[in-house]
Amino acid sequence: NSSPPFLFAIPQSPGDILQLHPIKRMSARQLFDAFDADKSGSLDKQEFAALVRAFTSDQPDAKIAELMKEVDKDGNGKIEFGEFEPVANKTFAPLPDLKFLADYRALDTDGNGLLGKEEIAQLATKLGKSVDPAKLAAADKDGDGNLNYLEFVALMQ
Repeated sequence: NSSPPFLFAIPQSPGDILQLHPIKRMSARQLFDAFDADKSGSLDKQEFAALVRAFTSDQPDAKIAELMKEVDKDGNGKIEFGEFEPVANKTFAPLPDLKFLADYRALDTDGNGLLGKEEIAQLATKLGKSVDPAKLAAADKDGDGNLNYLEFVALMQ
């Protein structure tokens, strides 16, 4: 009894479904295209890692490589949309909202899929105000000092 591949969380038990924040209305295609930085039609290792890290706590490179191998059905080292879509549809229920994704990707200057302290400082400058440390700490659900996309959405609302 094998469980489906999980991109964004390690299931605690077989069949465990990832529960995300209650944000909706994003297609797998929009999500894929948002992280296909070079618009090649596929996600390379760096783009895939940025996507994974944007929706989880910082995953080690070895775990991301393992996930990529699991999703990359044809073994060409890239994730095409046809490989990505079924996994995204199983992993996200519902798919998250892209409302802030363009801003998030623009602020993620190092392209790692997470907003670090310097990038969060850029956000404050862009907004023309300081980011309340208590609100920032509350948004950083996993306490890693970085904001993934879902944590960023919580901060922006």
